[in-house]
Amino acid sequence: MASKQRLLIDFSGDSDQAIGLLYALQSPKVQVSGIIVSDAEPDRGIQLARRLVDQVRPGEEIPVMAGTQQPLFRGEADRAADSVMTSEAVTFLTELVPDPDNPLTLVTLGRLTTVAKAIARKPEWLQAVQRIVVRGGAIRVPGDVTAIAEANLHADPEAAAFVLAAKGPLLFVPLDATESLGLTDEQAALLAKTVRGTTATGKAGTVKSVLGAMIAAVAPEQIETERLKLSIDCHSLLSRGALIADLRAKPSAGTDADVCVAIQSEAIETWVWQLTEGEDRA
Repeated sequence: MASKQRLLIDFSGDSDQAIGLLYALQSPKVQVSGIIVSDAEPDRGIQLARRLVDQVRPGEEIPVMAGTQQPLFRGEADRAADSVMTSEAVTFLTELVPDPDNPLTLVTLGRLTTVAKAIARKPEWLQAVQRIVVRGGAIRVPGDVTAIAEANLHADPEAAAFVLAAKGPLLFVPLDATESLGLTDEQAALLAKTVRGTTATGKAGTVKSVLGAMIAAVAPEQIETERLKLSIDCHSLLSRGALIADLRAKPSAGTDADVCVAIQSEAIETWVWQLTEGEDRA
């Protein structure tokens, strides 16, 4: 029997991103090896994550820990408070060791601040992960927070640029690849309600990008990728946080990284239909 795909998931703690956590927990192909909650209010996200673990994998011991509360380069007071909350998650990452027989994939559904801090502390831990699947960016399509920037990279572009510069095994899953996934606002709201357990508003665009990133992590055979030279703008007011690809015939600017360009949507659409159909009847 093939071994399960080991996933370490870093999410913001909100109900839309927790839909990706639910998908991973329910997948028979996946062993969730840890959950990081990188949010300004981590307690709420930690409670949500633990409730989902208890619901889907009762009795299974999965580490759930607080990640970085604030983006890089905040005020001194914010950094001082944040250092206490991030120590557990950053330490967890830096203590990872390579296991060739059980490869580990790190999936980031939110900003990359916790990952950046772990790399700054001990870059060698990157050798312990087979892939880092990054939900973020908009290359050939408009952004969702500015005209050209996607929300996760825009939330902390310095962290994203630092992670890209570290030249780890990155796979970006931008809006380009997830827009075509079949999901309505009504289905997104039902999924969010399923996760939160109360009335919740789900945003179809956000949920599609979350589930697209999870498919890229869980079933890489269902995606298409290309190797591009990428940069992340940290300076311009107009393009701050934009994931910029050098699309010239002979690209020379940027760092090489893999980018997901297409996703086979049948499996994820079936899962969404099964959950939302049951919730709609409840």
